[in-house]
Amino acid sequence: MPPARKSRGLSRKELQHLKEYGELDPLNSAGDDRNLDEAISSALSRSKSGRFSGKLGSRRGGSLGGRGGRRGAPKPAQQRGTKPDAYSRLLRSLTATGAEAAPKSGTDDSDDDASDASAASESAADSGDEAPDRLDSGAEQEEQDQEPAQEIDMVEPDNGSDDDDDDDDAAPFNSGAQDDEAVEAYAAHDFMDRHYADSDSELAHRKLAAVNSREYSQVPLEDAVLGAGVVCNVAGEGVQEANPQPLKQKLVGPFHKLNNGQGMTELQQRFFGWLDQYRDVACAGRTPANEDELTTMYALHAMNHVMKARERERKNNARLAKAHATGADAGELRDRGFTRPRVLILLPFRSSALRVIEKLLKLTSADKEANSARLAKEYGPDEDEVAFRSRANARKPADHQQTFADNIDDSFRVGLQLFHRSVKLFADFYRSDIIVASPIGLRMTTGAQSGDRKDFDFLSSIEMVIVDQCDVLLMQNWDHVMHAFKHMNQMPKKDHGCDFSRVRSWCLDGMARFRRQTVLLSAYMTPEIQAAFNGECRSIAGKVRFKPAYPGAVADVVAQVAQVFRRVPVARLASADDDRFAHFVDHALPEMDKTVLGNRHAVIFAASYFDFVRLRNHCRSKSYSFAAISEYSTASEAMHARRRLYDGELQFILYSERAHFYHRYPIKAIHHLVFYSLPDHSHYYSELLNLMLTSGDGKTSAEQFTCTVFYSKYDQLKLERIVGTKLAPQLLAGERSQFTFA
Repeated sequence: MPPARKSRGLSRKELQHLKEYGELDPLNSAGDDRNLDEAISSALSRSKSGRFSGKLGSRRGGSLGGRGGRRGAPKPAQQRGTKPDAYSRLLRSLTATGAEAAPKSGTDDSDDDASDASAASESAADSGDEAPDRLDSGAEQEEQDQEPAQEIDMVEPDNGSDDDDDDDDAAPFNSGAQDDEAVEAYAAHDFMDRHYADSDSELAHRKLAAVNSREYSQVPLEDAVLGAGVVCNVAGEGVQEANPQPLKQKLVGPFHKLNNGQGMTELQQRFFGWLDQYRDVACAGRTPANEDELTTMYALHAMNHVMKARERERKNNARLAKAHATGADAGELRDRGFTRPRVLILLPFRSSALRVIEKLLKLTSADKEANSARLAKEYGPDEDEVAFRSRANARKPADHQQTFADNIDDSFRVGLQLFHRSVKLFADFYRSDIIVASPIGLRMTTGAQSGDRKDFDFLSSIEMVIVDQCDVLLMQNWDHVMHAFKHMNQMPKKDHGCDFSRVRSWCLDGMARFRRQTVLLSAYMTPEIQAAFNGECRSIAGKVRFKPAYPGAVADVVAQVAQVFRRVPVARLASADDDRFAHFVDHALPEMDKTVLGNRHAVIFAASYFDFVRLRNHCRSKSYSFAAISEYSTASEAMHARRRLYDGELQFILYSERAHFYHRYPIKAIHHLVFYSLPDHSHYYSELLNLMLTSGDGKTSAEQFTCTVFYSKYDQLKLERIVGTKLAPQLLAGERSQFTFA
C-alpha cells in the first residue's frame, strides 16, 4: 500500500458529487478512516473514468454522442487523522437546514474558491461572450462544464416528511398555507404521480392493451370555448375529477405575473384541465387572438412537469442517503428515464421560440440566466431586416404580418438546463431538461441524410412533446415533424452514464411512448395532423381532440361571382390524387381550354406542391401559354408573370398555396379562378376571389367572372372551412355532383 498522505476536508462540491452518484456505500466502507477514505477515492476514480459517469437527471450527463462524466472532477480525499470522518460530514450536509453547505474545517477553503471561480465564469458567459453554434446543442463544452457551485441541486432536509419546507409545491391559485387535508387531496389527485407511476397493476395492463389495439370509447363533447370535441377514453376510464392543486407553489406567483396579474381565463382553465390529466391533446382552434393564452398554458404545464419530476428525484436521493446512513434497504426508487431531457417543444421560427423561452424563464424565477445575452442576439429581431420586411409587408394582410414578424429563421435548437435557482440556456442536450427546437433544426442533429452522423438517444425519455403552430409547420415540411416522432422514445444505443437502478420499468420494457403526452396546436385540422393524432398520440391516459365549428369562408366573398363546386369521382383514398388529376386533365382542362383559358386572365390554384409540379409538367407538354409561381419562384419571376397576365399575354398562372402563404402576391386582372384543390387556409379562398375586384379594366362585367372548385369526398376538413360546417355534409353526400354559390 502506498504511504498515507495528509487528507483534506471534503468540499461542498465533493460531498454533492458523492451524494448524487450514490457511490458511497456505508456497508462497503465500514471500518477505520483509512478504509473509508480509500473507498471514497475509489468511488471518485471510477466516476472520473466514466464507470459510474452520471445518473439520469444529473448535471453531469455526457455530451451529445459522448461519454458521461465531468471534467475537472474533484480530487479524492486522502487519509484523515483525528478529525471527523468524511461520511459523518456527508450526513451532516444532508441534514443541514435549508440549502446550507456542510460544516467545513478551518483549513478547508477550496469550496469558496471553486464557487467564486464558477460564478465568475458563468457571469462571463452571461455577459455576451458568444460561442460558435454546434450541431448537437449550440454550446461549447467548456461553457457547459463551468457551473456555479451555488446552483447545485441540494437535497432538502429530511424532517420525517416527503414535502420540502419551501416546496409543498402544489397549490391552487388563491391558496395560502396548506393544511393537512389539502396535502392529502393533492396526493390523491396528482395526475402526474398516477400517470408515471412504475406500477404493474391490472388497470395499467388493460390500458396498455386497449391503446395497442386502439380500442377507445369515444364520447362527443361540446365545449363553448374550445369547440366541438371528441374524448377518447381508455379501458373504461372516463374524465377524471380535476386536481384541486395542480401547480407547484413556486409557480403560482410567476404565473400570475406572466398572465398580467390575472388568474386563468376560461380558455386557459379548460385547456389546462386537459393538459393536467396527461391526455394527448389536439386543438385546432389556435388563432392570433388566443395565441398568448395557449402558449402561456403549455409553458406552465411543461415547467410544472419538470419541477415536479426533479423534486421527486431530490426526495428519492435523500431517501437513499438516509437508507445508506442507517444501513436500511431503501427499496426500488424508479423516477426517471434513460436520459435527462423530459420536454420537447417544436416551433416553426426563432421568433416563436424566443416568446416561449421567455415565458419559461419567467416561470422559473431564476436568479441567474446563463447565456441570456446570446439568446437575445441570436433569436431577437434584426432591426434592419425587420424594417425592410415591415415596408414590404405593409400592404399585406394582418395575419401575414404577424406570422412573419421578427426573426423567421426556421433552423434552431436550444437546450434549457434547470438548476435550483438558475437556468442555463444552450445547454448540451444530454444535460437539458427542456429542448426547444424547429423540426429541421432537430433533424440536423438526429441525421438529415442517410449518411449523416445520427444521434437521437436524447429523445429516448421524452415525457412530453408539444408541437405548436402545426399549420405553419405544414407549410415548411411536415416530414421533419414525423421524423422526430419516429425517433422519439426509442431504446438508446449508448448508456450515457445512466443509473439503470433508477430507470422506470416501463422505460426498460420499451413502453415509454405510451406514457408520453403529445400536444398538437394548429389553426385548423388537416389529414396530416389527424394522422399524427391517431398514430403518434398513444398515451394510456387517453386523448381528446377539439375542432371549432366554421361559418364558412364563402361568407367573406365580396366579389359578385358565381362559385361552382364540382365533386370529383374518387374510387378510394389511396388513388384520390391520381383520380383527381385524371379527371382534371381528361375532362375539365379541355373544357376550360375552349372557354375560360381561351379568354385568358385565369389563375389555377393548387394546394399541394406535388399537384403543382404534376400540373406544370402536363401543361408544358401540351404547350399552354402559362407561368408557374411557387414558393421557389424569385420575386422578379413572380412580378414578370403577374405583369404578363395583367397584359393578357398568358392564358393562366399556375399558383401554389405555399407561394401565397410566404408572399401573398396581389395578382390583378383575375377573371377566372380555378381551384384544382381547396386551400388549407380557408381565408385564402375569399382572399383570392376578392382579388377579382382589382381587375377593373372597364371591359369585363361581373357576369363574366367565374370560379370553379374541384373537391372529392375526402376533402371534408377543407370543405367545411370553406362552405361551413353545416353545409359541408350536403356537398359530400348529396346526389348532385355540382353546387353553385352566388
